[in-house]
Amino acid sequence: MAMLILMTPTGQTTQLPISELGVTIGRAEQNHVVLASPRVSRFHARLSTQGPLVILRDLGSRNGTFVNGKRVELQVLAHGDNIDIAGYWMRFLAPEQETIAEDSVRLMSERGGLV
Repeated sequence: MAMLILMTPTGQTTQLPISELGVTIGRAEQNHVVLASPRVSRFHARLSTQGPLVILRDLGSRNGTFVNGKRVELQVLAHGDNIDIAGYWMRFLAPEQETIAEDSVRLMSERGGLV
């Protein structure tokens, strides 16, 4: 199962599994992940699943959502991606994606060489 590792600006960490129903991130208490900073929008970003994919969508935030240092509006996440929302760092972990990638390389090399 995919998950987020959240690190606050003070260095505290939390693990959060990403459910099929999705995860919302923002300053408002109604979010699954509440980030207490005036730089975070009330409803800042959302993680949703589509089959094996996890998609991060910025919800029109003022200060942006960053994946691996680049501002994004919509991003399919890959195992190990770093997410930054107003100084709150998150690492996306999806160990099953590593297995899929390894199987793909093995299948391509078995079929006559890498493409």
